[in-house]
Parts: sequence; structure tokens; C-alpha cells
Amino acid sequence: MGIKYISGFRGLDHAKQHLLRSTHLGSATTSGNTILNPAQAFDQQACFVYLNGAMLREGTSGNGGDYVLSGTNTITFNTAVATTDMIEVISYAFQNPTLPQTMKEVDHTVLSAEATAHATSRVTDGDYTASTDTLTKSSHGLAVGDVINVISATASSGSDTISAGRYKVKTVTDSSNVVLTDIDGAALSFANDSDSDVTYDIVFNLSVTGLLVTNHAMVHLNGLLLVEDTDYFRDQQQITLDKTVNIAENHHVAVRHFGSFALEREAEKQGTGITLVDDTHNLLLSNSDLVNNTTTTFQLQVSVRHATATNDAYQIANFFVRAEKAVPADCYLHTIADAGNIGTFESVDTNSYSTHANITDGNVGIGITADANGWYVYLANRAGHSIVAGWKATAISN
Repeated sequence: MGIKYISGFRGLDHAKQHLLRSTHLGSATTSGNTILNPAQAFDQQACFVYLNGAMLREGTSGNGGDYVLSGTNTITFNTAVATTDMIEVISYAFQNPTLPQTMKEVDHTVLSAEATAHATSRVTDGDYTASTDTLTKSSHGLAVGDVINVISATASSGSDTISAGRYKVKTVTDSSNVVLTDIDGAALSFANDSDSDVTYDIVFNLSVTGLLVTNHAMVHLNGLLLVEDTDYFRDQQQITLDKTVNIAENHHVAVRHFGSFALEREAEKQGTGITLVDDTHNLLLSNSDLVNNTTTTFQLQVSVRHATATNDAYQIANFFVRAEKAVPADCYLHTIADAGNIGTFESVDTNSYSTHANITDGNVGIGITADANGWYVYLANRAGHSIVAGWKATAISN
């Protein structure tokens, strides 16, 4: 097949990234049909192995993988292949020193709650309040970071109300109200309300660090390549599956994306413009936001101010954080610095945080907890008034 360019970028040395592909029958394997030496050498940084058209997972069998790469020319299958199986090996060889990282990988195992939400019937008769970007629906079941796909809405007056498209949940006010942003986290700008006329679907979404709308990207579900703008939709650092794509618990979603420049610092996450009313909390960061979603450490800076711009109440603090999935007793918060006039920026950890009520009345605080599905860092507001917050996690060990 030869070489095919996948990027028009030319570095100072006129190097390019290119594709190498070879196909083999299972009969070409050795050692009991478990070892393949492809005709084309591969780059382990970006190598894909397909069996009968389905992409396999790299890794040992104990880690849920199907094969292991060695050197530049050896693939060891964890389970013997059949002699009639078709094996395809594709490698993107990056030969440009000005592109230190040109492919990123995200693998996600679908959780029970995600599969259930995606399968939920279409929701009708929701309200939208333009002044606060609030969607109102009794027992909505939404969480911070969830994505809804609005199908239709009718303005109470005029025509400029929430339109068809994808929106992200920024804040859960209560069981009937959530605050929405656009899919990239920006505030909405609609002028008119919609009274009992918003129809929407809850859809599966996955955060993908560094993903841009200009990147080359591939999305696989259980090894099968999905079609962009039909099976899934791509936004800045976000993949959303179409409602027609059937997913179930333990299904595997794999995202591979390429770019000409490393635009995002992988060791950072951040958010801003988060509004919390009194006696509520908001999820800042969880295991699903990172590539390695079991255990991590990082530094967290959080700043809050009074929601009224002319009120001088504020609090800023730095924390050191250790988070571990399924082990809340081993999730730690260490306060490094705390300044401001709201009160104290409390920290609650080691299996002691579950709700905003764990923070002392009159203060703001950070709480960390974990369950079988992951770990979660919350910002809690008990200041006695609404606050606006921003945060940044740095030096993420991942």
C-alpha cells in the first residue's frame, strides 16, 4: 500500500507523519498462532491492530487487553487467533521532532449509570429560563457534566429561545433545576424562555483531553469504527454518542486523536464562572476527567467571590490532593494556603465528605470522596450567599 500522508504539516526539516499498513492471515502467526511479525515495522506510540475488522485493545489479558507490542516488529496475542482470521496492522510513524506528541488515547468502560441514562426515553415538557440558563424538569436525574441533546423548544414569546443542539450541565440546583452551558462550557445567550416546550434526550458523553474540532480523530465502540456526525459528534474536548447508538454496561469506547501541535498542557485541568447558591455543592473534578482514572495526585487552587460583583467577600486556597477510586479512606486533602474574608476554606477528606452539610455553616470548602465507580472532588458553598468560583488543578500525576 505504501505511504499515505495524514497531515499536511511540514516542519523545519520537511518531515511528515505517515501511515504504514500491512495485512496478514492468522496462518502467518507463529508460537501456537499467538505471535505476528508484521511486514511493516510499527511505532508503538501509534499502532492499531484489527482482527476481522474490529480494533483490538492493547495490553495484557489481566488489564483487559488483547495483545502486547514488543520492539517495532512483534505482536503477541493474548489468545491464539484462527488461521483464517484477517489481521490488519496500521501504524502512524511520526518523524517530525517539532511534534513531540501527535496522538492521544482515551479508553473508557461504560458504567451502568451511563448506559441507563443513554437508554432513557426522550424527555418532554421541560422549561427553559433564559435569564439564568436554567432547565426545569421534575426529577431530571441529571448530574454535573452530563450532556443533553435538545430536540425542539418553543419560545414563550418571540423566537430566540434554547435551540436544537447539545448542551452541558454546569450546576445542579436541585432535583428539578439545572444550569446549562453550551457543549464547550460557555454561557448561553438566548433571550426568551420556553414554557413546558423543551424536548431533549440524555446522551452518553466522554471528555477527551486536548481534542479539538480540527484534529484527526477515530472513535471505536467495542472495536468497531463509528461514523462522525452520524454515530457520534465531536466538540472541543468532548465526544457525544448519538441516541441511536446502543451502549451497555462494560462496553468499551476508544478514542484516538491526532493533531499538529500539542495545544493543551496534559498536566492541567481548570474551570471558571461556576455559580453556586448557598447550601449546595458542585463537582469540580473526577476520575472520568483523566486518562488514568484510578489513582492520581495533584495541586488544586480554588478561588471564590460573592456573586454580587460589588460585594468584597472572597476566599482563595491551595490544596494538595490524593484521590483513589473505590477507596474514600485513602483520598486526602492538605490545605497549603488559605486567605480571604468569607471565613475558612475547609477541607474534608478520608471518607468524611458526602454533602455540602459536611462544611461548617458560614464557610466554603472542598470535599473529596470515592465509590466503586470513581473519585470525586466537590466545591461546597455554605457562605450564606451565592458565590462565583474558578479552579485549576496542576501537576496531575495521572
